[in-house]
Amino acid sequence: MIALLAHLTATGYGPWGDGMARLFLEPTELLLVIALVLLAVQSGGPSGDRLPLLLPLAWLLGGLIGLHLPAELLLAVTCTAVVAAAGLLVALGVRLRPRVLLPLIALLAAGFALVPGSALAGHPGALAALLGETVAIAVLTTLLTQLLAPPHPRWRAIAVRVGGSWITAGSLLMLGWLIRHPQ
Repeated sequence: MIALLAHLTATGYGPWGDGMARLFLEPTELLLVIALVLLAVQSGGPSGDRLPLLLPLAWLLGGLIGLHLPAELLLAVTCTAVVAAAGLLVALGVRLRPRVLLPLIALLAAGFALVPGSALAGHPGALAALLGETVAIAVLTTLLTQLLAPPHPRWRAIAVRVGGSWITAGSLLMLGWLIRHPQ
């Protein structure tokens, strides 16, 4: 259990609870999930309806693949740049068609989940932690898509775009920090 604490914050609820807390303690992953939800809601149609199932399943699949990688992936700069790009799409009000958006979301979620999966590889309780994080993503995605689902007043559409700009700004700040202070 001591080795597991190197990649998870101990909550006292075991690996499952530690995995759930990880989503809210890793800003890049949390901002990605929020950006993808905002992008799907902004695009409208079936994208927002399918997202609460697609996003956690893609995350779980990527995490399971990451658990079997031979070495830990260190992609902080790349992941942060992708989050900034996703936030920028939201801020610009880009509406993607479901046949483009849904595979993109699945690809980004699975790709991001490779990183925590590879970090937990070989640790006891890794699968439980990954499942906990997946459940946290499912709950957050469902709540946000239901809260922001159309029809909604014009101010909510503006708030979604403002949220995208904040995600972009926060990601750019993190990107600058990562470039200035390499690990």
